[in-house]
Amino acid sequence: MKHLNKFYNRANIPWVDLVWSKYYTTKVPHAARESGSFWWKDVLRLNTIFRGVTRCELGNGSSICFCDDLWADSVLSQTYPRLDSFARNEGASVREVMQADDLDSLFLLRLSQQALEELE
Repeated sequence: MKHLNKFYNRANIPWVDLVWSKYYTTKVPHAARESGSFWWKDVLRLNTIFRGVTRCELGNGSSICFCDDLWADSVLSQTYPRLDSFARNEGASVREVMQADDLDSLFLLRLSQQALEELE
C-alpha cells in the first residue's frame, strides 16, 4: 500500500518515474492492461483495496478514472449505472472526458431514456 501511495502521488523516486514513463504516459494505471515486472504486477493488484480507502485529488485528471475512482462526491459508475453502461471507454480518464469534443466520442449513442435522465 505504501508503494501505491508513492506511485499515485508521483513521489520523486526513480522507480516511480520509471514506471510512469515506461507504462502509463497516456493511460490510467488501474484501467490499463497489466504490464511490467512481476514485482510491479503484484503491487498493482492491490490497487482495488487502495482505491477503496482513498480519495483522489483531481490535478490534471490524467491518472484518475472518470467513472470508477472517487474524485467527486461519489463514484460516478455507482451513482449513474445506466449511463455508465453506455460509455465507449470505461477506463477513460477525467482529462480525456473533459477534453472530449462531443457526447458521441464518450457514449454509445442512442442512450436509453434512463441513461439520458442520468446524463441530464
